[in-house]
Amino acid sequence: MRDTEIIESLRTCLTVSVGRHLYGVLGSYQKLRAFAETLQQATTPDGKPFPAPLSVNKGILESIPDTEFRWLVENEAKRPEPTAAHVAQAFERFLRSHLKSESILVLANFEMLFAYNIELSLLRTLARDEDRMLLLLPGRRSSGRVIMFPDLDRGSYTLPTNLIAENHLWELRD
Repeated sequence: MRDTEIIESLRTCLTVSVGRHLYGVLGSYQKLRAFAETLQQATTPDGKPFPAPLSVNKGILESIPDTEFRWLVENEAKRPEPTAAHVAQAFERFLRSHLKSESILVLANFEMLFAYNIELSLLRTLARDEDRMLLLLPGRRSSGRVIMFPDLDRGSYTLPTNLIAENHLWELRD
């Protein structure tokens, strides 16, 4: 779909007052950046401009105090589980701190979540009624799945199939 078609579909979805409000846009990093710029020129159904995307990676890093961060870096190779747990907690703090401040939270840069294999169900749980989220995801659809970071040489990541409803997930096309 084109940017404008996605924005119109999103605006229509946002008029519903209750239910799950987790949305996603798939595309390359370049297409997602261009989409974010176009999105910020549009307005939400309540007449406010769509907010700029927040970086999940940056939000996680800013949510971990410096002393804890140093300890995690020094011990990650020996004990990766505590690092993953800290990343998950920081992700939750980041989301909860930003949800109430925007009519819709636009999120980008999810690499840390996938690198540490963080459970994404928190996104679905928190995106309800008045708390709305739009995820800008570097990925594409393939054989009924969403492949994240499709240009990676090593490994692959898939988005959980039940995370975002099919009619709330759009893919940017040329």
